[in-house]
Amino acid sequence: MTQCVSRYIESYSTITEPLRKLTRNSQKWHWGRDQNKAINKLKEKHTHVGNMAYFDPRKETEILVDALPCGLRAIFTQQGEIVCYASSALTDVETRYSQTEREMLAVVYDVEKFHMYLYISPDFTVTTDHKPLLGIIRIIKPCSARIERWRLCLMPHQFKLIYRPGKDEANPADYLSRHPPAKPTRDNESERYIRYIANTCFIP
Repeated sequence: MTQCVSRYIESYSTITEPLRKLTRNSQKWHWGRDQNKAINKLKEKHTHVGNMAYFDPRKETEILVDALPCGLRAIFTQQGEIVCYASSALTDVETRYSQTEREMLAVVYDVEKFHMYLYISPDFTVTTDHKPLLGIIRIIKPCSARIERWRLCLMPHQFKLIYRPGKDEANPADYLSRHPPAKPTRDNESERYIRYIANTCFIP
């Protein structure tokens, strides 16, 4: 139930980590002090949610993305005001991706996650702290089949990719990606490809 409002709670995955541990097959079930603390913290967060801005298609949109071996995370902002958060834990296979592949996956995941906003506000900026990503997206050059598929997913979108160095202070998503929530449902490759074909075929 709390996952439904996680988009409004910063560091949600960090707070719920003691609870998620109990869902793992290798973890013996034991409800202790850490779990009680997590529940109380969630109650506090639910009653003291920070100020979030309403989405306005007339404002400039920026998505701050980041990826680490443990997860992906993004912050959707407009003119410096936070609209919502997004995050995803990585599968066992995805944890074995190279850092550049994880950063590319973060862009694809977050653009698709926020498609309901980007559909009516198509000109937006994506900010990354991984400089090699600029060459992959801006310059069409041979890449792995996996990255080529992801580039296809991004083709319907017109956005500007910028590099912002630094860690937590310069790019808040860099911190947030270190604490991903449980793995959410994600579209498979076939569904992504079908959606791409549908979008390109019906462009006026």
